[in-house]
Amino acid sequence: MNLIVKFNSLFYLFFSQIFYRLFMFHFGRKSRIIKPLLILNYKHISIGNNVLIRNGARIEVVDPQNQVVIKIGDNVNIEQNVHIVGRCLVQIGNNVTITGGCSIVDVIHPYEDIKNNQKIGNRISEGFYPVYIGDDSFIGYGTHISPNVNIGKNCIIGANSVVTKDVPDYCVVAGAPARIIKRYCHESQSWKKVNHEST
Repeated sequence: MNLIVKFNSLFYLFFSQIFYRLFMFHFGRKSRIIKPLLILNYKHISIGNNVLIRNGARIEVVDPQNQVVIKIGDNVNIEQNVHIVGRCLVQIGNNVTITGGCSIVDVIHPYEDIKNNQKIGNRISEGFYPVYIGDDSFIGYGTHISPNVNIGKNCIIGANSVVTKDVPDYCVVAGAPARIIKRYCHESQSWKKVNHEST
């Protein structure tokens, strides 16, 4: 069994290094993508070194507004069934873990005009709503990160959170909508609980 796992790993590494380097803006050394569900507009996606993207990923660039719209740093692991949609900029830092079932989007679907015959899911706002995830952060299972959100470095996002506002560096957040529940105190070198502070 271990031989099969190793073979599959080597196969996807070899395939990814050849295929995605041809089509993406940048595809780093030792990076691999395992059985994606969908990748749209390859040339607007940049992936750093030693990145692992597991099965079922949907990585979509729609109506691209920049040469690079989805930018993933080095040593990032993205687990099963993660959905990333970018129009302007979704930037993921180095050493980030994104666990399964997460969604990250910088696109807003306007709903205000009730006389618009186009279904809401096909409408895309022309605004700029970038998403940033800082270095060394951990995104828990089933989390949704909304447009125009900046998550700082060394942050932990609890499972099934809905992040609608910026998260400062060195914070633990959880909930829907997500709230800060802990901050790292550099003076005491420990994590301190926070009571009812919204992000």
